[in-house]
Order: sequence, then structure tokens, then C-alpha cells
Amino acid sequence: MRTEYYSDSELKKILLEYSNKNTGVIKYLGLEKETGISRKTWKRRMEETINHLNRKVITSHNNVGSGEIPYPNFDLIIDRFSNDEKGLREALYHIQEVFIKNIEENNKLSDQVMKKDKRIDELTHEIEKLKRNLYEKKQEVNYYEKLMIESTNPSVRKRKGISSNLIEISEYKKESAASLDLEKEFPELFGDLDDDSEE
Repeated sequence: MRTEYYSDSELKKILLEYSNKNTGVIKYLGLEKETGISRKTWKRRMEETINHLNRKVITSHNNVGSGEIPYPNFDLIIDRFSNDEKGLREALYHIQEVFIKNIEENNKLSDQVMKKDKRIDELTHEIEKLKRNLYEKKQEVNYYEKLMIESTNPSVRKRKGISSNLIEISEYKKESAASLDLEKEFPELFGDLDDDSEE
């Protein structure tokens, strides 16, 4: 019988018989060698069916495990085991096993995600706490820096109850600082604010 006279249903039946005997991916060259039907015929008329048979679900989740699981195409399963009740039952059990395995792996991944989310929340809280502490320390440093500068002015020391000058600035440094406009920034550093010269 010439290849052209095979009906689609006949080709499909031959293909399913070949698939039952040969595990793994169906290749056109293998089909041609075993059936005597050309690769071009298989590709032109049964490509979609072959792709369905070859379709795999790859499960790979880092340390959870990996493996190849046949994609459950129910039309093909029914066609393949239409006259094989035992084979159909085994195929359905296999699908059930795959489904349960996927649920278990999904639960494991969900637990991992929840733990990581919790850890992220903890670290975020810790970062915010450190930011607040850093801000408070900066404010404290700024306060003492200002206090040290203000302590050079006698009237400010008197008002704030500072007993002595916390820093010493020589006349040379005073003139140099004034040339850098520090006098505008810290007027209390250069001269006594309470020393009003009245004529």
C-alpha cells in the first residue's frame, strides 16, 4: 500500500502503536525506519499529534528535585488506551501521582517563599531601626559641634551655663576662618554678641 493512501486515522493508529513500543521522544527518522512511511509524510500530516506526544513538563526547582513528566494529553491517552482498560487505569494513576507530586513541591516552595518573606520583613525593620539610630546620632553630633563653637563666645557660655571655652582658636586661625566666611555662618564665634558698643 502506498503512503498516500493511508488515512489520518490509520496514520494515527500506527503512530500510537509506535509510541507504545518506543519510550522517549518520537523522531521522524525512527518513524520512517520502523514504519516505512516517509518522514515528510509524518511531518506533513501528523506533526501536531507527534508534538503532543513529545510534549513534556520539566519540573526543576533548585534543590527540590527535577525530572521529566509526560504532559497529560487526555485525547491521546483515550486514543492510546481505548482497548486497554489496564493501560488507561495506569495512565490515570500516573497523572494522579504527578498531580500530587506537584502539589507537594508547590507546598515546599510556598514554605520557602514565606520564610524568605518573613526574613525580608525582619531585615527591613532592622534597616529602618538603624536609619533612625543613625539620624539620632547625627543630630547628637550636630548639637555638640554647635555647642563647642558657641562655647567660644563668652556671652553664649554665660547664657547656656558653659563653664569654659570648649575649643581654642588662635588669632591666626580666627582670621583664616573669617576669610572663608565662617563668620557669617557662626557670628557668635567672632566677637561677643552681648558686647554692644554704644557711643
